[in-house]
Amino acid sequence: MALRKLALFYCQFVNEMLLSYDDQQLSLTTIKAVIFDLDGTLVESETVWTEAKQYIAKREKVKVSQQVMLAYVGRSVTDFVKEVIAPANVPLIQMAIIERALARYDHHVREIPGAAELIRNFSSKGFAVAICSSAPMKAIQKCLKLLDIEAFINIVVSTESLSRGKPDKLPYVETLRLLNIASSHAIVFEDAAAGLTSSIAAGIKTVGVGSSIELSGFACEMFAKNIGDINLVETQ
Repeated sequence: MALRKLALFYCQFVNEMLLSYDDQQLSLTTIKAVIFDLDGTLVESETVWTEAKQYIAKREKVKVSQQVMLAYVGRSVTDFVKEVIAPANVPLIQMAIIERALARYDHHVREIPGAAELIRNFSSKGFAVAICSSAPMKAIQKCLKLLDIEAFINIVVSTESLSRGKPDKLPYVETLRLLNIASSHAIVFEDAAAGLTSSIAAGIKTVGVGSSIELSGFACEMFAKNIGDINLVETQ
């Protein structure tokens, strides 16, 4: 994906820009870039990945409990294969899970209402927009096409190309590097424990989205049950 000249987006606003949800408000005065997780934040896709992981685990004669499955929400397929199935041929098992999940994407993955509109709003206000996801790049590309937001995304980072994924801070550190900004100039939208741990460890202001009760245990600047109800407000 071609990078835009990010300098075009690093503008100063005459009026103050606020992020608003219910009675919560967060100033975006110092923010230059907005970083979104993908699965669970922008799209409902976890059931597809859960089914694929369970199917391949069963094929490998490994029983996986619901508790274990939940522990790997927001983490890479590689981590799941290495730590849960743990076969000798990790790449082959990993690819089997990915291919099974991708085969079901077109009919089983849906936008979380309002997610695409929020991204378009951020872009129209001059913010750079990035995706930082544990999903494979092929899955990310499918989702960007589904949401029809390819033209609004400046940077895409998939942890499949990194040595460490979420909950390690590396994915968000790498995203900041590609954006060429400091952590103080970015904000992250995340829904899962692994991603929240990663973004907060990278020193980035984070908005916890979704209805998971575990979100309240993280030091987020804002919590929003419904991403579609988050508003950008320009004050005089």
